[in-house]
Amino acid sequence: MPGGSGVLQALPVTIFLFLLSAAYLGPGCQALWVHRGPPSVTVSIGDEALLTCEHNGSKPNVTWWRVLHGNYTWPPVFVGQGQGAKGELTIQNVNKSHGGIYLCRVHEGEKLYQQSCGTYLRVRQPPPRPFLDMGEGTKNRIITAEGIILLFCAVVPGTLLLFRKRWQNEKFGLDAQDDYEDENLYEVRPEPRRLLHV
Repeated sequence: MPGGSGVLQALPVTIFLFLLSAAYLGPGCQALWVHRGPPSVTVSIGDEALLTCEHNGSKPNVTWWRVLHGNYTWPPVFVGQGQGAKGELTIQNVNKSHGGIYLCRVHEGEKLYQQSCGTYLRVRQPPPRPFLDMGEGTKNRIITAEGIILLFCAVVPGTLLLFRKRWQNEKFGLDAQDDYEDENLYEVRPEPRRLLHV
């Protein structure tokens, strides 16, 4: 078999190099990276905003920066240090002035820092409370009651008017039949066809 023994000799060398790279290329030799994060986070005024900065650093220094609203030419403004393993930034009692783009920077040792793409913090007014705050079952019962009331308001007076008219007709003797009453005025009688002789 041509090339058979060469393939078997290359296999142990490949396995040796793979195990060597796995043993010596631990977390200290890998490049630092920062996950891009969510593109936006939406919170209501007065709520708490939580921004996370996922990275692969073992003991990094995570800082948060804010880009001034709509102005990328100015340098970002320092906001604070990230907390916990994910370098979280927590903003208590959010108001409209907190809105903007937040970047996290991860420093580890002498390596250059890595920066996230940015997360836009959108601050909204809380949704207004409905005027009549009731459940769906209550709304359905109200609609059913309205339907019954409407039925009585339309059907009962109409029926009473029909009986009143009938009573008046019987009282005044207006039951005499018209000769034309049974005739359908809208019925068109076809004219007889004439045959043309050629």
